[in-house]
Amino acid sequence: MKRQEVDLNQPFSGARVLVAIAIGCAIGALIAYFMKVLIDNTPVQVDITRLRLFYLMIVLCGGLGGFAIETTRQLQQEATDPLYRHGRKSRNRRR
Repeated sequence: MKRQEVDLNQPFSGARVLVAIAIGCAIGALIAYFMKVLIDNTPVQVDITRLRLFYLMIVLCGGLGGFAIETTRQLQQEATDPLYRHGRKSRNRRR
């Protein structure tokens, strides 16, 4: 197996995080639309303000998920600590 080279000169990219937030919000919007269709086709009566806040919460949670995933990925990529660079052999070993 070939070890991946770590590029320590690559700075934290805020643009990539913003793109990840946009993608997460788009996925959240798709899920919110799916939930809207489900709720519209049920006999339940829910206040429109609560529904809008619910849809907003789903979209924002998608954006937060994208933010967390991309930020964690970039921070782990920049980490110089050898614990982040261990191979698969040591992953299954008991201590």
